[in-house]
Amino acid sequence: MASFAVKFLGCKVSQADAMIARRALLAAGHHEAAEDEAELHIINTCCITREAESKSRQAVRRSLGTADRVLVAGCAVNLDGAQFREIDDRVSAFVGTAEEVAGAMAAGLGGCADLEHDLLARRSPSPTSRPSGASDRTRGFIKVQDGCDCHCAYCIIPTVRGSARSRPASAILTEAARRVEQGQPEMVMTGISVGDYRDPENGLELGELMVQVAQVPGVERVRLSSVEVIHVKDSLLTALATEPKVCPHLHVPMQSGDDEVLKAMGRHYDAAEYLEAIAELREAVPHINVTTDVIVGFPTETEAAFERTLKAVDHAGITKVHTFSYSPRPGTQAEGLGDRVGAQEKKRRSREMRARSEVRSRHHRSAKLGRPESVLIDKVADSQCSGYTADYTRCYLPAGAAVRGQLVEAGCEELHADGIRCGAILRV
Repeated sequence: MASFAVKFLGCKVSQADAMIARRALLAAGHHEAAEDEAELHIINTCCITREAESKSRQAVRRSLGTADRVLVAGCAVNLDGAQFREIDDRVSAFVGTAEEVAGAMAAGLGGCADLEHDLLARRSPSPTSRPSGASDRTRGFIKVQDGCDCHCAYCIIPTVRGSARSRPASAILTEAARRVEQGQPEMVMTGISVGDYRDPENGLELGELMVQVAQVPGVERVRLSSVEVIHVKDSLLTALATEPKVCPHLHVPMQSGDDEVLKAMGRHYDAAEYLEAIAELREAVPHINVTTDVIVGFPTETEAAFERTLKAVDHAGITKVHTFSYSPRPGTQAEGLGDRVGAQEKKRRSREMRARSEVRSRHHRSAKLGRPESVLIDKVADSQCSGYTADYTRCYLPAGAAVRGQLVEAGCEELHADGIRCGAILRV
């Protein structure tokens, strides 16, 4: 049996897919090890932009510096597996869904048969390997849904992921219980178009599913990774407003605050509809923390359109903006629009959007000073430990104040560069 390390690029779904491969390899008797000691590297790739593809190839090349073999899967492989196979004979590319890929890796299929003979049979487990039930993560990313039917003009994901499809709630609840046993008290519901979730067995919507997950013994928090504004439905609002374990944080991509740009992007709402939905969300959950994605430099984005996006971000009360500079993605509808906004102008707009985001982030964090916050510890180091509040604000505590996976109440004392510094623990 071999030792392996798992890496991923891109979104939380990519991370969840990488963990599916991890569990399959552990179940097959292989052993997880530190990255610089692992014989196999498993890399789940991303292709949301050309830069993401390039970073995926770079990750493979870096892994070849220490690993005997690199197994790659994920969106960039599904789009073009040859670009990875051409890097080195030691690279095996697996095309298919995460579940299909995990099974193929574990069974030694798709180019791994030679690996079984040449590598796995002659190696002993690494001394730093961990048992299959161990986990160093406090959050369990549970993929509840895959695929997307939106077909935004700039996005390649429906091509590489397929149409929207949902997992049965019974399987999700079973996985949540297993994650609790592995020391993960927080569950993150994730998917490509997670708001499309509909239980194929009983018809549960996403909000109803989250309430059921919150009732699994040992679950302390249930979080949502990201949701489109058109999927902020009544059942989700009810879950956020009535179930204390459902975290009051939603990441709701805006992409643009200009109607003409949104139309060219193929988005299914206009700016007024987005702002109205966020207003209804805040009415139902006044303490909700809303974050978003914005694409700057889309081919039809004028300076006036960008200004409208800045105003929309302010009007929505967004506390953090993940800003992306547009780049043409071959195979998408928007590719034909060209790349009309210059690189320097994209950088300027990105800087302005990020600066606006930082002001709102500081305002959001400042409002917590002098108040107690519940923090789930996920990082422990010699110098400090840290974790997130329910509304996804990073808090830093003194070294030795808590252990990983512990839910504590701490007083918020001062701002940190990307979070809040807390003092003594008030309650465990």
